[in-house]
Amino acid sequence: MIATGGRRLLAAINPAAAAAGLAPGMPLADALSFLPGLVTAPADPAADSAALTRLAEWCGRYSPWTAPDLQTGGDDNGVKIEITGSSHLWGGETALAADLARRLALQGIAHRIAIAGTLGAAWALARYAAADAQPALPAPQDERAALAPLPVEALRLDPLTVQGLRRVGLRQVGEIYPMPRDALARRFGDSVASRLDQAFGDLPEPLSPLGETPSRRVRLSFAEPIADPADLARAIARLVEDLTTRLAREGVGARRLDLGFHRIDGRVEHIRIGTARPSRDPRHLAGLFTAKLDTVDPGLGIEDMILAVFAVEKLPPEQAEFVAGSPEAAAHDIAPLLDRLGAHLGLDAISRIEPRQSHIPERASICVPVEEKQSSKLSVIPGRRVAANPGMTSGEFAGNGRKPLRPVRLFRPPEPVEASWLVPDNPPIQFTWRRRLHRVARADGPERIAEEWWTEEGFGEADAIRDYYRVEDSEGRRFWLFRAGLAHSDPPPRWFVHGLFA
Repeated sequence: MIATGGRRLLAAINPAAAAAGLAPGMPLADALSFLPGLVTAPADPAADSAALTRLAEWCGRYSPWTAPDLQTGGDDNGVKIEITGSSHLWGGETALAADLARRLALQGIAHRIAIAGTLGAAWALARYAAADAQPALPAPQDERAALAPLPVEALRLDPLTVQGLRRVGLRQVGEIYPMPRDALARRFGDSVASRLDQAFGDLPEPLSPLGETPSRRVRLSFAEPIADPADLARAIARLVEDLTTRLAREGVGARRLDLGFHRIDGRVEHIRIGTARPSRDPRHLAGLFTAKLDTVDPGLGIEDMILAVFAVEKLPPEQAEFVAGSPEAAAHDIAPLLDRLGAHLGLDAISRIEPRQSHIPERASICVPVEEKQSSKLSVIPGRRVAANPGMTSGEFAGNGRKPLRPVRLFRPPEPVEASWLVPDNPPIQFTWRRRLHRVARADGPERIAEEWWTEEGFGEADAIRDYYRVEDSEGRRFWLFRAGLAHSDPPPRWFVHGLFA
């Protein structure tokens, strides 16, 4: 029951109510006059839509191209499935329809099934030709004849167009076949001709799948539902083995995978994983899935498992490194660790640092998610020269005259400090940071870094000029300070701590 315009109407009915003469859209008062003992419940369109979406996801066992077909009235809701290229896996269209009908009946879902060459024809046959336990499966050459005796509502036309067609005596789809298209367009617009063309395949009607379509997938069905974690782990190992064998033949590795557990009650549980680099190692991938098995609720049992791959990358055969500790061996050793961390935390929570072509410290590197492909070319800026003040101790702290040292930790953004200094180009003699006074014991600098005026970020402002100093306080702590702005500028320069040395 649904309330609209101050009236309460029937939104949907069961077979018993239909046999008593009730129909969707009938006012509740009229329905009660037919059946005084009628039991009603408020309609919940949001819950109906969510249930239909779950059913479309459950139908993913037959094809990855599934989508809910939600109609405005709510009485003709259904699921669209593109089975081109997958029906042979079930022994043909007839066997697929029989298996679908059997599984729906086990869940207590009333249904009508039709298979045709177009979405329009399948929609019409399912609602106006098929019946319970009698799917509509016309041969391709018989689809036009199968549509002819159906009412014009089967063309998915709006109520006003249907009413206009019936007013001029066109009640069946076949009666529209010989009508001139220009006459139909003048009288009813382009909708009638477009729906006919879609039903016959003359006008394309793509199906937008419920989710991202996998590039590869493997399926494993069980004669009896399973729920024991050990059985699920063995099934995972078998699925992964089948998938990696295929990936090896194609010379690719998986990056994003989804393992779906189809329960006998119609729910689908998922485990989704990603890898830091392309992988087709069956033991490694199976381990990532089994590590998350405790997140899967098998319910009364799992009857199907589908392993789908959504992203792959080229992965040619590689020679393992013999020298332990080499960079190549380290890259291979860390990838499984990143994958295990990503399985628990998510790969988007793990990042790596990549250098960028900039001498501004905070722009010289960025954090990139490990799941993104690593840049093949990296640009490195040569180290700038250090101007040491007379009387300052250099040596190791100054970098031995080579590239200037950089802190192991940078603050983003730099944190302001209150500093005292004497000569304009000298480092501070003391500074206060986080409410604590630090007296400078030794320092090195300045190293001047100016704004990159040739980039969009550079504006050539006065305080964009920075003089950096490496300082050590009386307790041995080492800081990277800079003065923003020139010594005699207006407004006066400001001091910041940008990083800490180990």
